[in-house]
Amino acid sequence: MDPVLTGFNANIDRIIQITPAMLESFEQHAMKGFDAVLSRLKESLKYCSADEVFISEPALYRELSESFSSCGQVFVGGQAGIAAVHLRRLGIPSVTCVVPAAGPHICALLKNADIIPLTFESPTGYYSDNIHLVFEYSPDLVPLADGVVPRNNRFIISPLHDPSTVIIPKDSVDSLQKQITACRRAFLSGYQYLRSQQDFVTAARQIRMIRNVHPLMRTHVECVSGADRNVIALILHYIFTATDSIGLNERELGMFMQVLRVPSSTPTDAPGSPVACVKDAVTLARATGVSRIHFHTFGYYVLVLNSEYSDPVVSRNALLLAARVAAVMAGPGEQVLSRDGLLAYALVRDTYGPDETPGIFRIDGHVVIIVPTYISQNVQKTAGLGDIRFSTAFVADIF
Repeated sequence: MDPVLTGFNANIDRIIQITPAMLESFEQHAMKGFDAVLSRLKESLKYCSADEVFISEPALYRELSESFSSCGQVFVGGQAGIAAVHLRRLGIPSVTCVVPAAGPHICALLKNADIIPLTFESPTGYYSDNIHLVFEYSPDLVPLADGVVPRNNRFIISPLHDPSTVIIPKDSVDSLQKQITACRRAFLSGYQYLRSQQDFVTAARQIRMIRNVHPLMRTHVECVSGADRNVIALILHYIFTATDSIGLNERELGMFMQVLRVPSSTPTDAPGSPVACVKDAVTLARATGVSRIHFHTFGYYVLVLNSEYSDPVVSRNALLLAARVAAVMAGPGEQVLSRDGLLAYALVRDTYGPDETPGIFRIDGHVVIIVPTYISQNVQKTAGLGDIRFSTAFVADIF
């Protein structure tokens, strides 16, 4: 349980439940400015697929945000913020959250959660706080597409942050190195906000700097669904090649496959099937050289490791721990192993098996682990569960 570092996107999330009446008001354009994201929301609802839209015009985002100022509840948000709060509650003795442009409210919330925020405050004063809109929904609001497994999910509307929120100021790098010497895990995110090639070159160099703080330090980078194709390509080329581990969902995996221009799946490996997802995750690992890829979708997790991993059983058990923790956070009550996850495991075993021990396979020079998730029978929350899963499995793994 060594100290952990998280960065770089911590903000405030406003969690709002979508009701039938609210959806009807969106469709009638009663909410000013919402028509700009309505088609993406409908797509998310139709496929029960998490999505995030970035609004680049500050005035438009302020207008949208103010429309919901009396709705829902506010919590620490952003991948770095959610992971920091969760890991501290999980029992990590010290969690430092690097947030170069955080506002005073989010810093206060982090301190109240016994987390150390590193802001590198500029002499001009504080940055403003950003409140992101997180819409949670149940799968009964619209007719679902054929073959979609009904599930609760969320749709996020975010302001487009400045690249400075992700890059450590040059004159603060030495100070950061001294403050994180005890850390052995760094859970990093926010790279979707970078724009220029030079931004990515700088960010990749800083990831390597963090990795070099100690021989046992490992870095993990979280992905998001809303980045455009050019940003995805730059993340693939610069960020993935600088880190030890990445985390992504099925939508994000598909986006990286498009950038890699990998040939289409064969008829027996239909896109989105467990076998196709395993195949694509192995392809991504081979293309980037990243040591650890953690993929999650409804019902199961896949972990792709390089062949040098000392004990894949520990990695598998870390995934099972993450599944249990995420189910507890999703809602109280009984937990069951996902039927879809058990079916996914069986399909992968039929294709690549037999497994050398339950859930662990050797595929194209990589260790591939697949486990079913636990499902809460009383889901009350989906926001942040991905960050909870990934960060738990990452800090519990030994590599």
